[in-house]
Amino acid sequence: MDAIIPAAGLATRMRGIPKFLLPCDLSYTTLLERHIAHLLPLCDVVWIPTRPDLVGLLNSLGLSRDRIVILPMQTDTMTETIMRVLRIASAQVFQLIMPDTYFLGETPYARLSDAPAVADLSCWSIRETQRGKLGQVLLDDRGGVTDLRDKDPSCEYPLSWGALTFSRAIEPFLAASDPHVGYAVRAAVLAGAPVTGHRIDGRYFDCGTPAEYIEMLGTLSRE
Repeated sequence: MDAIIPAAGLATRMRGIPKFLLPCDLSYTTLLERHIAHLLPLCDVVWIPTRPDLVGLLNSLGLSRDRIVILPMQTDTMTETIMRVLRIASAQVFQLIMPDTYFLGETPYARLSDAPAVADLSCWSIRETQRGKLGQVLLDDRGGVTDLRDKDPSCEYPLSWGALTFSRAIEPFLAASDPHVGYAVRAAVLAGAPVTGHRIDGRYFDCGTPAEYIEMLGTLSRE
């Protein structure tokens, strides 16, 4: 299994600050480095697709080049970014972690290590402040995903997803014009493909928004 940490976005909500460089502890460990540290014991290769102008910043972190591949590319959507990685990588299963996320409490990395038929989502209880900002998930009693809603303020589903493992069986559902891979997962669900989800006992933070990053720092300071 390989891991993909797509870091090719424009970070417009953070005024262009590369979100993966945001520090998450008193040692100034970046969000990206924290994810990599958890992924390397589980994955063969960690792919980091990024914009060409950000390669120098990534190199400044001193990341090992043994099993970490910094892949410069210019794309219009995160789905397009994933599709380009899939054309290069040889793995059959991939773990996808967003570089601007933080997991407090139980983490999803090891829970995502099994190979799903199509996709397996890590899901957290959604907080009221997150409604309408994340992809929300409805699971049945057996852990099957029955529906996904993306950034719908009216959605009452109790869970949001924030990481996933997928196999190459998802490729027919990928469309480069889709903003992110959640659209492919929903297309797979609507087509009756086996998509599963599991609950994570912890808290999920989307640090791509200033408010949630500040909330995460405040929560960590109290822990």
